Amino acid sequence: MPNPELIGKTYYLRVRVPKDVAEAARGTKVAVPVGDRVSTVSVKDVVKVSLRTSDAAEAKRRFTHALAAVEAHWAALKKGPVALNHKQCVALAGEIRRDWVAAFDEEPGSPSGWMLVQELDADAAQLTQNPFERLAVRAAVKPPNSKGLEARFGGFADVVLRRHGLIVDAATRVRLLPLIASAMSEAAEVNLSKSQGDYSDSGDTAKYPAFGPKQTATDERQRDEKKPLTFGRIIDEEERRRSLGRDGKPIPPTTIRKYRLASKEFADFRGGDNARTVTPEDVEGWKLNMLEEGELSNSTIAQRLQNISTVMEWGQQHELGKLFLHSNPVNVVKRPEKHGVRSENRTLRLTEARAILRAARQETKPTLRWLPWMMAYSGARVGEVAQLCAQDFFAVEGQWFFVLTTKGRKTLKNEQSIRKVPLHPDLITEGLLEFVQGRSGDPSSKLFKRSSQQDLSAWVRGTVGVTREEAAPNHGWRHLFEDMALDAEMTGAAKLYITGRASGGSADGYGKSDAMLPGLAREMQKIRSYL
Repeated sequence: MPNPELIGKTYYLRVRVPKDVAEAARGTKVAVPVGDRVSTVSVKDVVKVSLRTSDAAEAKRRFTHALAAVEAHWAALKKGPVALNHKQCVALAGEIRRDWVAAFDEEPGSPSGWMLVQELDADAAQLTQNPFERLAVRAAVKPPNSKGLEARFGGFADVVLRRHGLIVDAATRVRLLPLIASAMSEAAEVNLSKSQGDYSDSGDTAKYPAFGPKQTATDERQRDEKKPLTFGRIIDEEERRRSLGRDGKPIPPTTIRKYRLASKEFADFRGGDNARTVTPEDVEGWKLNMLEEGELSNSTIAQRLQNISTVMEWGQQHELGKLFLHSNPVNVVKRPEKHGVRSENRTLRLTEARAILRAARQETKPTLRWLPWMMAYSGARVGEVAQLCAQDFFAVEGQWFFVLTTKGRKTLKNEQSIRKVPLHPDLITEGLLEFVQGRSGDPSSKLFKRSSQQDLSAWVRGTVGVTREEAAPNHGWRHLFEDMALDAEMTGAAKLYITGRASGGSADGYGKSDAMLPGLAREMQKIRSYL
């Protein structure tokens, strides 16, 4: 599965055109939703569009919507041009009218400008009081000035068709353009009145139906009842897709459990697990119920909502953009607010760090004995070091390292997280190598148990007694190590590499061979001892 691609400081969607539609796709345009905007992109060998954010979480949310639109475009190309009925064409014309009125509602401009627009529209569409010409438009007969219609209104047709991922046949386009011309004439009349100070006509009208497939709402409800798309089915399918391919990256079991748990809780609350019928009201009610119960923090509630949003986005991708026509119903609901914690407050203080390391010396459980020390002298995330195996430790020119990798079904946050970390002399003095080398059995088996993160956090809070609420028992080491590296005057490049962070520059993807490891070990040795 593709993911957002960081180029410079901005995330992008960048996907290659599938081979089976490459010829048909080349030169076409696709409307890609990005945040509250829509970007129109010309298709070449790849589709590349800026997600207009440097925030990784926001990039993932935007990427899901954008990818669904692109995949819907591929599906439309495979299906070929479709014919729309009269009602559907009228609905599309109505959407353009609505957008054109809304765009100028607060600042309609000058009356003379709209009078000119009316003249140009009438010339292009040949809209007169001649009853025969009106009859021709209504019957979707190609009018004499078809070139004028295409030149004046073709761009509007393209926009609304791309919005719905539609590729229509020539007959549909002939039928659609005069309807757009008529709708635009109405919009110009409304905007002219507003420009003259008359807002009595807001522009709202029941004349135009909502665009939808040919089946009725009853048919669609019956189809949904016959073929429900459950949260479980969506998660199963996403799990299957992620494991496909020679280099597939399966979703970790713990992550799958997280999504299943949130989905079950949401389904229990709303009394059903059919994703097709989820409404913003369902989500808002669930959020308020959790807040009123007061058992979960606002951060946890926000994360539960995000988990459901992610499952819905997966379903949207699997359904090629047809699960919800407009926006993800979960994303309509505002997340509960919380008081933010500054980074320096989450960082472990030296007194806390020393207390944890001293307490770890007294422990016999591998998780409690070694993970705090390894995080203290690497800045690694707890989930990264907790999945290490004996075979991940190696020596180069007499210096010892461990490798953080995605091989062997391990998981890391991103590509920059793949790295080789030097062992600080204090770790060797403490006996870490003896522990690793003394493990019997399969060298590819994990050194620490799966629940390490939860066990360690509870131990730090309970046994060690680090009760400061803002402190992050595990992640706080990451912040502290970076401060220690700054104090030791470690080079910026070494600090970024050891902690698995990206600089945002083009150099992130180059080098990183074993030739740098001795120098990296020398940089690690600059870190002073905690005890």
